[in-house]
Amino acid sequence: MKKLISVAVLSILVCSFLVGCGWHLRSAGTAQVLGNIGQVFVSGDENTLLYRSVIKSLKFSNVGIADTSATAEIIITLINQRSKSRTATVSSSARISELQIIELVDVIISTGNGEVLLPKTTLRREKFFTYNEDNVSTNNEENKMLKREMIRKLAKNIIRRLNATIKMMDQNEPES
Repeated sequence: MKKLISVAVLSILVCSFLVGCGWHLRSAGTAQVLGNIGQVFVSGDENTLLYRSVIKSLKFSNVGIADTSATAEIIITLINQRSKSRTATVSSSARISELQIIELVDVIISTGNGEVLLPKTTLRREKFFTYNEDNVSTNNEENKMLKREMIRKLAKNIIRRLNATIKMMDQNEPES
């Protein structure tokens, strides 16, 4: 019984410390700010994982998705999504030992009436992975998995940019 009380008191102290120092989860507050906007329209290739990830993140943040740009308050335009890979390191026997994969996308955030809130910005994610030339199929699977992970992180980065843009918009509005 005493051990249970000690654990409970310790838990309360740790939680109090974390709240008191201002610590919070990274995404805390995103849904609150994004919830203040109306409909968002995402323009881009609907068949890509990035497009679907951005839509999913917006829905997770309780943001309505507009069917057309005419009914949207905010428009996110995804342009020129591309992937690159290059040799990062070479072994002493002149064989590839590490690859670098890069995912890039250009993003523009604007209002429904055409005002550009975030001019064309290139977002980038990169990862390195050890290349094993004896097991090409494993390399391909790892490459695909890393690309999916990087694209999901790009989508989260787009939502963070949208959130920051909306916060700046709210701060610049004259108070009534």
